[in-house]
Amino acid sequence: MTNALATFSKKIESQLVDPLRQINIGRKLVYVTPAAGFGVSSVDWGKITEMSEGYVSYGFTSGNEDMIDVTLTNNKIPIYWKDYKVPRRMYESWLVNGTNIDTAAALSAGYQTVSAEDMAIIQGVKGDGTNYDINGLYQGAGNDFSSSMDFGTWGNAIKALAGAKAKMAEDGVPAYNMPLNMVLGNTNYSELESSVHSTSGQLEMPIVERMLNGGAIYVVPDTTLPDSDGLVLPTPAAGKAYVDFYLTQNYTVEHGIDSEHPDTGDLTGRVYTAGVLRIKHSAAICKISAI
Repeated sequence: MTNALATFSKKIESQLVDPLRQINIGRKLVYVTPAAGFGVSSVDWGKITEMSEGYVSYGFTSGNEDMIDVTLTNNKIPIYWKDYKVPRRMYESWLVNGTNIDTAAALSAGYQTVSAEDMAIIQGVKGDGTNYDINGLYQGAGNDFSSSMDFGTWGNAIKALAGAKAKMAEDGVPAYNMPLNMVLGNTNYSELESSVHSTSGQLEMPIVERMLNGGAIYVVPDTTLPDSDGLVLPTPAAGKAYVDFYLTQNYTVEHGIDSEHPDTGDLTGRVYTAGVLRIKHSAAICKISAI
């Protein structure tokens, strides 16, 4: 029975991976480490500290050393998950006939799991439901460009992004020379998408996209990112030294049987993943406020 359940779980899991990757936003924003294993429950990591300027000379001299901050941050690894039920007769039919499995319930649970993970990466993790135990990109941003520029007006998104890049560059992040991603809620993305210059008819979005140096604009629900704010940060490949998602368990599906009715009870299904966002240099993340 155990082997049959494991095979059943893997069959469903194989059909979930691609759909979940498509809807996931958080993992598209930050570098994701190889899965370390579900048994890893916490991780120690260090933050990047500000360093003095490099030297130019015709020989090496003393005095160019900075002390590395060895103070480590420790975070527990959150689990993101959702349970569901599989009708017993559907499972038995698969056992007997090898019929196609209806993955609708598992896929719906997977979507909810991804939503929980996205919220953790973008906003953070609230251990008590109110206060953030672990900051996400928004809560942990080290820069904030308060623009007071509604994206419904042509040119404001251009100015806001330029201001965010300037803030990052001031803190030593090469924002003008690295690919960047912008994250917007539904409302602001819709305004930017429909922003057209009243005289020339020029669309604003292509200009903003060019300013991202090869990066992209990602849209998330207004419930994930406030409709008054946006985010700018390096793309995962360029920004892996600044922020990453320490993954311990990738998308996984498991099933069990009700012990009170082992022969007739429905199956309990679970989709889960585990990992934690590590912000190593908060200045590389910039909010754009009041848009």
